[in-house]
Amino acid sequence: MNVNIRQLEAFIQVARLGSFSHAANRLHLTQAGLSILIRKLEESLGVRLFERTTRNVILTVAGREILPAVERILADVQSLEDAAREIGTLHTARITFALPPRLAATHLPRVLARFSAEYPHASVTFRECIHEDLLSRVYSRDVDFGLTFGFEPNDVLECEVLGEDALVAIFPPAHPLALKDRLCWSDLVGYPIITLPTTSAARRLIEQQFAAIGHTLRPAYEANSLVAIALAREGLGIAIVSSSTPLLDPEGGLVQRVLNEPVVKRQLQVVTRRKSILSVPARAFIDLFAAATKETVKSAATPQRARARDKPSVKK
Repeated sequence: MNVNIRQLEAFIQVARLGSFSHAANRLHLTQAGLSILIRKLEESLGVRLFERTTRNVILTVAGREILPAVERILADVQSLEDAAREIGTLHTARITFALPPRLAATHLPRVLARFSAEYPHASVTFRECIHEDLLSRVYSRDVDFGLTFGFEPNDVLECEVLGEDALVAIFPPAHPLALKDRLCWSDLVGYPIITLPTTSAARRLIEQQFAAIGHTLRPAYEANSLVAIALAREGLGIAIVSSSTPLLDPEGGLVQRVLNEPVVKRQLQVVTRRKSILSVPARAFIDLFAAATKETVKSAATPQRARARDKPSVKK
């Protein structure tokens, strides 16, 4: 049997329209060309499919019985084409996004590695920028979406919450505060503080908490999260960073405590223009990023105790 899709399409159109001329117009064929397709299909199947009258074309008994099977075949072919088109889109998609430098330096490499393994042919472009610049890029459609903290939706931009983190204190295990499982903001008073730059949204939250307990924040050092942690590792002060910042070497002896009274939480958000539709690869990337952040936050939520050989000895 030598049946092709074009012959089946011709059969369906003639059966539905009851006219060779109308079906030929629909398929952009001449009537002679359409007749050839039907004749070859009838020869391949060994049955007559249509009875031709002076006014219209009528399905034969065989034609009526074959019609449902042909419709199913064409529907399956359409599903196959749609699936192939979607797969092609998944593997050749291009996504662009913006995110703060801290997220770029910590979570992004790991997420990109996972994403590239799942979508090896997808193109990824990202921009590192501070909060205001990030929102501007989403406004102007320079990027598909932005990953950030502390955004308030407006008439143009909307957001989806991916997770949350909290502000934590990080210091060596020999520090006196390592003895405390529950650490409050007031416990930090009198110790050198390593905090984030003034351009960071988290910095404003830190200043507000010190003001709330009657103290003005005068940091010993200002640095991005990774540098702040490195300075704390050398005993230069207590680093206050986000719990979504990985320690990179969790076995390196640093102690991490969530700061209480109050616990200051922030929401990780994906920001897009309203009514915009993200591609499947873009959604997959966002889901991977949310998962990576939650893994780090979950680790931070478990107090890391000082090791026995590193007993606290520094006095306040």
